[in-house]
Amino acid sequence: MADITGTVRCIRVSEGAGFTTIQDAVSGETETFILWFGTFIPSELTAFTRVVHSQWVSLLREAHTHNQTVTVFHPDGSAEVTVIQVGTI
Repeated sequence: MADITGTVRCIRVSEGAGFTTIQDAVSGETETFILWFGTFIPSELTAFTRVVHSQWVSLLREAHTHNQTVTVFHPDGSAEVTVIQVGTI
């Protein structure tokens, strides 16, 4: 499991897809991540998954609005988001 910590630079949501761009707090580089994409990511779409997606968008919007740090977790070699955390532990 890989992660990136930084600030939200962009959130893009449509009916069939959701993406976010994060600027790395250390390197300053930006990376784009897939929140969902059609029926391919995630492979199994349920009502629970839709609720989680809505929560991710809310967290990202809040973090973007208040310039908070977020951490995005994703599988190694993949841009598919599995967990989003706002702030630090």
